[in-house]
Amino acid sequence: MVFQLAIQRAVSKSVQRTALRAFSAAPASDDAAPSVFDKLISLTIVDPSGARRKIPGLVGTSLYEACETNEVELGPAGTCGVSEVVRSDEWTEPVFGDGPTSGFDHVVLSGAGVDTAAPMTRSEERMIEHYWDFDEIFPESRLATEIKLTGAMDGMIVYVPPRIDDTNP
Repeated sequence: MVFQLAIQRAVSKSVQRTALRAFSAAPASDDAAPSVFDKLISLTIVDPSGARRKIPGLVGTSLYEACETNEVELGPAGTCGVSEVVRSDEWTEPVFGDGPTSGFDHVVLSGAGVDTAAPMTRSEERMIEHYWDFDEIFPESRLATEIKLTGAMDGMIVYVPPRIDDTNP
């Protein structure tokens, strides 16, 4: 009986040490533990005056959310779910959302990771064409609400064109 209690205590302490190691902040092996910094990327925002500002962005969120969190004014966002997903050059899957409903959050992307952004959908293209003049649209033009940030976008430059003046009737 005493022998069994001693074994149970030894096993219990071993299990506790293993559990503590599993949930401790220090890595149990030579591999580094994941960190929040693995999910943060750096974006450079260039405003209409040419001033540059570095902001952090969280991988998996939209470019608009990163700008809004860091108080970068892009105008009102309008998106009502994804309307279509481009699966290949030949196939675009309709997923029956409304897609972008305004083009106020127009930005121009440059630099690292731009090619990792999802291709522009037809509804995004329509919103940009509807809200902006042809001379204000570039091949790199996108809506910030439609860009999901990826780790490859670390260092990307985002140009914010002059906003639409909607104060005059």
